[in-house]
Amino acid sequence: MCFLLKASVARAAKRLQLSASAMSRALARLRERTGDPLLVRAGRGLVATPRALELREQVSQLVQGAEAVLRPQEKLDVKRLVRNFHLAD
Repeated sequence: MCFLLKASVARAAKRLQLSASAMSRALARLRERTGDPLLVRAGRGLVATPRALELREQVSQLVQGAEAVLRPQEKLDVKRLVRNFHLAD
């Protein structure tokens, strides 16, 4: 792996609060699972492959869904609470 690729992985790792080696292993697992390199060198940096760009939107939706599920429920507003009572003989 060239120095520039290592440096970019290191920056991504720092952003995600991971070690560079953990980030590199995670990227390797993603590449293996998707069958795509996901990021390729272009000049002095990295660019996403077309497959990575396709996956970005799907992954974003999954993350938003997970965040919504894990978000604390709103406090109950009793003033807006609707109650129905049914009386029977």
